[in-house]
Amino acid sequence: MKELTTEEVRECQLSILKYIDQICRENKIEYTLIGGSLLGSIRHGGFIPWDGDIDIALRREQYEKLMPILSQKNENFELHYYKNNIDYQNYAKLYDNRTILKSNRDQMYNGRIGVHVDIFPYDKLPEGEENRKRFMKEVFKKSEALAATGFPAYISGTKWYYQFARVFLRLPLFLKYHGKNHEVAEEMDQLMKKYENIDAKELAFLSSKYFDKEHFPKEIFDEYEDIKFEGLKVRKIKNHEIYLKQLFGDFMKLPPEKDRKDHDFYHWYWDRT
Repeated sequence: MKELTTEEVRECQLSILKYIDQICRENKIEYTLIGGSLLGSIRHGGFIPWDGDIDIALRREQYEKLMPILSQKNENFELHYYKNNIDYQNYAKLYDNRTILKSNRDQMYNGRIGVHVDIFPYDKLPEGEENRKRFMKEVFKKSEALAATGFPAYISGTKWYYQFARVFLRLPLFLKYHGKNHEVAEEMDQLMKKYENIDAKELAFLSSKYFDKEHFPKEIFDEYEDIKFEGLKVRKIKNHEIYLKQLFGDFMKLPPEKDRKDHDFYHWYWDRT
């Protein structure tokens, strides 16, 4: 198999994003760039130079409208989603099935999916800081159980010492939940929707790497607009400043060079050569 160049990886990602955007526009579904992708679109006009991800998010009702559409057969793209596959995380990935991931550290997806765009559901939070933190901890605990439903997935980590620690820390969870992937994934999905019928003031992706920074006023997900991302016309929330300040502070300021790191433990290969 031939390894993809950085340019080829980004071409694949942009093709996936373009396809998602087309599907969303055709079906009147609103989505937004989030995280480093939203920051990159504002500060760099596309990818952050040292960041290789594309992340998007949708409010829960929009997310659940999109999933069945993306699950339909496509020549080059496939949806990795717990209702379609064994999945160890609580969000979806649309990937290019001509490519494959090879990694010594990412045991959740190694050899199972290719170059992808991450698709996150944004759910309602209970009111009050204490209730919010308690709920997010409950979801995080369930996400640990989900990750522990398979081996070697449960020892996956971005650094070798994370992997080593998880051999012991997640072992009790693995013994309890091994082989129950779909059951735990369904439980987690329902848990994340626990407050969907309340008039919530905030939304979040509930097991975010940003932890308690991940809570945003619901109203910023009411209005969207087009923005350029590497020449593509895609969607973002209009009021991106509230979101980006919450996660990154002075988001237009470049981080120190020592903090400009990419996922160097990912390697992508063409799977049909």
